[in-house]
Amino acid sequence: MRKRIKTILKQDVPYLDSTGSKLFLIGFICLYSFIFINIYDPYNINTWGKNFYWEFILIGLSVLIFSQFVVRTTLGPKRFKIYSLIPWGLMEMGLMAFIFELAYSPSFKTFQEQVSEFFITFRQIGLVVVVPYTLFLWYAQIKQKISSFKKEIQFNIEGSGSEGISELLILNGENNKVVLAIKYNQLLYIKSAGNYLEIFYLKGEKSNKELIRMSFKELDGIIQDPKIVRIHRSYMVNTAHINAVKKTKKGYILSIQHIPEEKIPVSLGYRTRFEKVLQLKKIPH
Repeated sequence: MRKRIKTILKQDVPYLDSTGSKLFLIGFICLYSFIFINIYDPYNINTWGKNFYWEFILIGLSVLIFSQFVVRTTLGPKRFKIYSLIPWGLMEMGLMAFIFELAYSPSFKTFQEQVSEFFITFRQIGLVVVVPYTLFLWYAQIKQKISSFKKEIQFNIEGSGSEGISELLILNGENNKVVLAIKYNQLLYIKSAGNYLEIFYLKGEKSNKELIRMSFKELDGIIQDPKIVRIHRSYMVNTAHINAVKKTKKGYILSIQHIPEEKIPVSLGYRTRFEKVLQLKKIPH
């Protein structure tokens, strides 16, 4: 149970990465709050003033824009996980409650009274904001899964007539959108390029390259084919496509099918593991 909770808390939440997603979230929360306040009149809010609910919504709008487009841009995180999104949402509601109390709360005699009033306001704001926040994330998650599922189906249909179909390697980019879905036997090699990976793969008989924002550490958790091995801090290769191997003082130099001009190094730190693969494949060197 504890492991399951940890796994859930570490899940990526890519649905708030793009500007469009952020604006969609802010607009949805404001619309939901307007409808909710007008229909249910929580805490007799309409008796507080003629246009008070507009001021309430304006405070929420301002805080969300500030947190999503100013604070997050300068301080991060660039991508949420469940464990970071929860305190972030609490921070936003706390900031709304603070501004609300600063603008409208009567002066109290004691600090304890001020704190008590703040937490009451925080709870009231939470009851209005948490529901649309959760609904948006639920909607975005379902939408992303449907989009990924459609792309996988389309890819399978397009490749259903070919021989030797293997399991798909599906790589997601920003916003968790499927950037590349290929069969493992199409993959040639992968090269690190800063915060990105250059994916070299076959399309027909020609090699193609796709640039994806991802690290090797992230990729290790995705790769399922044992033929895809790390050979260098900057390279990973599909051993099924190794054309030639040349031994050097520091390791090996590889030539890859379909890209013979590319010489890929096997570093000293990965040499032992690679030599085991060589023995299995019995590649002359």
